[in-house]
Amino acid sequence: MKISNFLAKTNMVLEKIEEVILCIGVSVLAIILIVNVVARKAGTSIYFIDEIAMFLVIWITFIGVSYASRKARHIRMGAIFDLSSVRVQKIMIFVISTISAIVMFYLTYISVNYVYTTYRWQQVAPALRMPYWIGIVVVPVGFFLAGIHYVRTIVKNIQVKEEVWLSPEQKSEYE
Repeated sequence: MKISNFLAKTNMVLEKIEEVILCIGVSVLAIILIVNVVARKAGTSIYFIDEIAMFLVIWITFIGVSYASRKARHIRMGAIFDLSSVRVQKIMIFVISTISAIVMFYLTYISVNYVYTTYRWQQVAPALRMPYWIGIVVVPVGFFLAGIHYVRTIVKNIQVKEEVWLSPEQKSEYE
């Protein structure tokens, strides 16, 4: 029982971290882009804003992948799914979640190799003069967490036989 409590607390902490990163990331992105537009209208430009914006979009996107899979905001065949029986929905969720988890873990592997390559080649962001891998390290993290959420969806649907769970936290509304 202790391990399940630990996993539940870890999951809650990860969810809060995702929410904070997404909220702060979107807010900072909006602010810096507006500031840069105003600066351009004033006749100057802040040269490093574009790189910061690029890295923020990367962070928002890949933390968003994890968050979307956690909250069942991922792509699925909604029309077909909603018209199907509970048994067919269960089968579809197993297939969708299994394929999605495999794809996410494969993309994790590919992105880890890419991050390692940028680290090994010592690539640097030109304006910020920081190692490029720091800005993209979130890519494999986001893919890995999304894969974990799809595995959690499979486990949840095995544990709860009478209901269809679209994600580990979102039950199907059309039963």
